[in-house]
Amino acid sequence: MKINRKFIKNILVFLFYFIYQYISLFIIFLLNIKLNTNTDKIIYTFIVNMIYLLLIIFIYRKELLLDIKKINIKDIIKYIPIYLFGVFLMIISNILVSKITNSTIPINEQKVREYIKLFPIYMCFSTIIYAPIVEEITFRKTFRNIIKNNYIFILISGILFGIAHLSFNGNILNNFLMIIPYILMGIDLSYIYYKSKNIFTTIIIHSMHNLILIIIQFIGG
Repeated sequence: MKINRKFIKNILVFLFYFIYQYISLFIIFLLNIKLNTNTDKIIYTFIVNMIYLLLIIFIYRKELLLDIKKINIKDIIKYIPIYLFGVFLMIISNILVSKITNSTIPINEQKVREYIKLFPIYMCFSTIIYAPIVEEITFRKTFRNIIKNNYIFILISGILFGIAHLSFNGNILNNFLMIIPYILMGIDLSYIYYKSKNIFTTIIIHSMHNLILIIIQFIGG
């Protein structure tokens, strides 16, 4: 019975990740709240994200407390070469996909870059703090709690992580090809989680990865 409850809890958390935004939008519709400007939308998104972040931390509070006590900087440094290998695979796949699709970056990535210019403080919070915590819990911890086979866990977690970054705007085939780099990084992070057995290892590496991209964006545009 405990196994069934654990399975259901993790599946619901994963599904809730995808429907939460629609629920919050439905509430705004019911309350007839108007979001007329980009600033209104950012404030709304920040509030929604904070609620979701606190909620998911609360749900996994016991497991997170156990992991946070076992954080070891030396262990994190040990997995940096594996992370860099994942970055290498992302770069190579990006080059290949760009040549096939004649596109430089996915549509959702273009939107992220636009918002970085418009709302740098919020985007720093979103990409460096919110996304690493929420995505690592959703795509790493939930599936590791469900799937005991190491290889199946790594593969499914990585693929679903990539699919979550899929955009349905424009050419669908191109968009599917453009999630390949995300899948590769998802597999890389899943492998690190499998080896480290500590979700904060992947949260910190994921946060570091996004921080580097933000810095590059600010410096080079």
